[in-house]
Amino acid sequence: MKRTERNYIYSLIEDLKIDTAKLSILIKIYENKEFEIDTVLSMYSKLYESYNDTLWRNLPSVTQFPDFTYTDRTMQQLKNSGGMQKITNTNALNGIIEYDLSVKHLMESYIPDLGFYYQHSNQMWFEIFDIADYESDKKKISIKEMEKGNKNYLLKSDNETLGKFNNIIRYFKYDVTLVKETELELKTKAEQLILLLKKEYEI
Repeated sequence: MKRTERNYIYSLIEDLKIDTAKLSILIKIYENKEFEIDTVLSMYSKLYESYNDTLWRNLPSVTQFPDFTYTDRTMQQLKNSGGMQKITNTNALNGIIEYDLSVKHLMESYIPDLGFYYQHSNQMWFEIFDIADYESDKKKISIKEMEKGNKNYLLKSDNETLGKFNNIIRYFKYDVTLVKETELELKTKAEQLILLLKKEYEI
C-alpha cells in the first residue's frame, strides 16, 4: 500500500471527526429551535393581543439558523490532485464518495431551501414588529407591566400580514426539522465511515 494513500485516510478520519463534532452541536441547536418555534406557533394568537414575554423570547428563533461548514480539506486535495485514484480500497472509496455526496445534498438542497424561508421571515420581522417601541418600554418598565399594558408592539396587525408570517414560520419549521434529521443521518454516516476506514486500513 502506498504511503500517500494511508496518509490521505488518516487525514480523512480527522476531518470526519471534526464533522461529527460540529454536527453534534448543530443537532442540539436545531432541537432547541424546534421547541422554540413550536412555542411560537402554539402561542401565535397572543401576538394580536398585548405583549407576552414567553412568546417574544422565542420569536427570534424564526429569524436565524446555524449553518454547517463541511470539513473537506482532504477531500478537495484528493479531487484536485487526482488523488481519488490513489484510494485503491473499493469499500473505502465507495464510502468516501457516498459521504461526500450526502454532504453536498444537504448543502445544495436543504440548506438553501431553509435559507429561502429565513430571508422571508426576516423581511416579515422588519415589517411587523415595532422594535423601537418595544426596546424603549423594556428599559422603562418591568415585564409584568408590559404584559399588563395594552401594547402589542406591532407595526402591522392585520390578518393578512400575520397570517402570511404564520405560514412562513410553519414552512421554516418544516425545513428546520428536515435539516436536523438529515444532519442526524449525516453524523451516523460519518461515524460509520470512520469505523470502515479504520477497519479497511487496520488503523
